[in-house]
Amino acid sequence: MDTQATGGDWPVPVDRSARRHWWSIRPAPPAPPISAKRAYAEVLVVFGGFFAASILAGAEALDHRYPRPAGSWAVFTPAAISQLGLAALAIVVVVALSKARGITPGSLGLRLPRNQDGRLAAGSSLRTGVWALFALLAGSLVTSSLTTARFGQPARPDASYYLLYGTAASIGAAVIEEAVVLAFVVTTLRQASRPLPEIVVVALLLRCSYHDYYGLGVIGILVWAIIFIWLFLRGGSVLPLMVVHFFWDANIFYALNRHWTLVIGVIDVVALLVLLLVAGITLLADMSGRRGAGRPDAGRPDTGQPDAGQPDAARPDAGWPDAGQPGR
Repeated sequence: MDTQATGGDWPVPVDRSARRHWWSIRPAPPAPPISAKRAYAEVLVVFGGFFAASILAGAEALDHRYPRPAGSWAVFTPAAISQLGLAALAIVVVVALSKARGITPGSLGLRLPRNQDGRLAAGSSLRTGVWALFALLAGSLVTSSLTTARFGQPARPDASYYLLYGTAASIGAAVIEEAVVLAFVVTTLRQASRPLPEIVVVALLLRCSYHDYYGLGVIGILVWAIIFIWLFLRGGSVLPLMVVHFFWDANIFYALNRHWTLVIGVIDVVALLVLLLVAGITLLADMSGRRGAGRPDAGRPDTGQPDAGQPDAARPDAGWPDAGQPGR
């Protein structure tokens, strides 16, 4: 049986024989194969274009040579616009290059997973976000315990930095990093049929390279980055990871304002408890729905006649879990 739905766009419900466990990953999206030379050329050129400056700036910060940020609305407004423009450009670049190789935006992960009936798999997406959040929490504990980096704040920090630039920079980081370093890198190398361990190592090295300002604290980046790779391979969508990444970075910016620290801390705790509660409810609902769908008579009209169609094992949709399964 094919492991990919005919005519569907990846990610789609995948045959149970290809995903035996809740931790199993999805097969690569359907696309014509490309050479490893082309794959690495595209990956390195795109990565270098968006992150070469960040790597150099990080090295300067690690050597305590990066200047203390200074500015006002007049400075941070153009900087914020620049961040948003780079985020939009990143999407355009990765979509255009991927499309030239037969990879659609959905196959690239720029679409939320859907259930077998076509509805959004909201529960699965939410649980993916919770996984990502706990990965970031674990990684940040490692980073904070190992890093020696000290980041200077603007001479006159105000809302132009904390709110305007902080929000725009968080959007830029979430979109550019997850679109380029995760979705584009992983999907491109999979299209070249590179071994999965090689893909993971390359993606991790690229992710850590522009976080070099953490020094040894970059080990914490490895912790959450590898979980992000697994979540993407498992769920097929990068959008939940972008959302979590944005809120994580924005939370850090807002908490830097000493007048907001307590308020941000309370909001964080309440939000985490609510997310855990909702994630648990959606998991129970999805499990109940799958059990109901697994009954022999589920969804079939009672005609009083024996089923004259194909046996269950031969039906095209037999055994296909809904897309909510990855968020289990």
